[in-house]
This record gives sequence, structure tokens and C-alpha cells, in this order.
Amino acid sequence: MAGLQQDPFYIVRQEIQDTVNELQSKMSRFHGLTAANPERKTIAGIVTDGCESLKWQVNELDSAVTRAAEQPQRFGLTAEEIASRRKWISATRRQIEGMLDTIKTATAARVNPAEEKLHKANEGFLQGEGGKQQLMMKQQDGQLEDIEAAVTRLGRVGLTIHEELASQGQMLDELEEDVDTTHSRLRATQKKVLDVIKKSGTTTQLGLIVFLMVVLVVIAVLAFV
Repeated sequence: MAGLQQDPFYIVRQEIQDTVNELQSKMSRFHGLTAANPERKTIAGIVTDGCESLKWQVNELDSAVTRAAEQPQRFGLTAEEIASRRKWISATRRQIEGMLDTIKTATAARVNPAEEKLHKANEGFLQGEGGKQQLMMKQQDGQLEDIEAAVTRLGRVGLTIHEELASQGQMLDELEEDVDTTHSRLRATQKKVLDVIKKSGTTTQLGLIVFLMVVLVVIAVLAFV
């Protein structure tokens, strides 16, 4: 018996049987869930994938038994042992096919009408909310574009104001220079007038004063013009 337990057939058989037991446990959980429960769909996918994998493993094991049956003395197998192995393979196949059929039938069944109606209502609500959100996002995009355009216009106005202020500042600087120049000329002229007055008589002084005042007025007018 110890020799048989070390046989590759029994090693693979035990792995397959452990997987079958695990999938059957998941099937028990599957049957305890309602059709609308999302976990039910997840378990169905796991069991289906597991069964498909087991089918391939069982087929490979069956092929190995068939080859061993052609030379039983070489592998130390009796007719009873070969028949036992084939019996186990057939029983395991039935278990696998049974689980697949159960999953196929259960997932093909219609959902309870009330649950289906609720599900459709939820989908409609979600779609409606999604449409509203898309509309709001579109409106927000339009508002952002308007704000961007307004900011661009404000930037251009600010640039124009800056240029105008710079131009006016330059004009004020030039005017200040002209005023300073005029003041310098007036002071120089005033000094000359005083010098002339000191050197001239009273009548001459009066005439010169009148003449020079006229000259100062003319110079001032010309300077500010």
C-alpha cells in the first residue's frame, strides 16, 4: 500500500481531489446567496475556471492510466488496480461536470422580477446622474473659458495702461527739465538786469526794467508753450 501511495497517480489524484473538495465548498456558498448578490457571480467564475482546469488534469491522468494498462507488468499494476483508477476518474469527471452544469443553469436563470426592476431603476438613476454630471462639467468648462477670455482682456488693458503711464511719466520728466531750464534762464536774466540797473541811471533804469520785464514774459510764454 505504501508503494501505491508513492505512485504518481495517487499524488496527482490527491491534488485533484483536494481541488474538487475546495470547489464543492464554494458551491455550498454559491447556493446560499441570492441571484442578485455580486459575490455569486464571482464564485461562479472561480468554480468554472477551476472545473475547466480539473477537466484537463483528469484527461491527462486518464491518458496515463491508458498507457499503463497497455503494459501492466512493467508498472506493477493488476487489472483490479487499473479498473479502480478508471472508476475514480469517471466519478471525478461526473463531479466536475455536475458543478459546471449547476453553475450554467443557475447563472442562466432569470433574476427575481422585483430585483430586476430595482436593478434597472438603479442603472437608470446612475445613467441620469452621469448625464447631469457631464452637463455640469460642460457648463463649467464654458464658464472657465469665459473667465480665461476676461482675464486675457484685463491683461491687455493693464498693459495699455502701463504703457500710457510710462508715456505720461516721460512727458512729466521732459516738462520738469524744461521748467528747470526756464528757471535757470530767468535767474541768469535777473542777475543781468540787476547788474545793468546798478550801472545805469534812474530813467534808464526804469526803461530797462520795463524792457526786461517784457523780455521775461516773452521767455516765460515761449518756455511753457
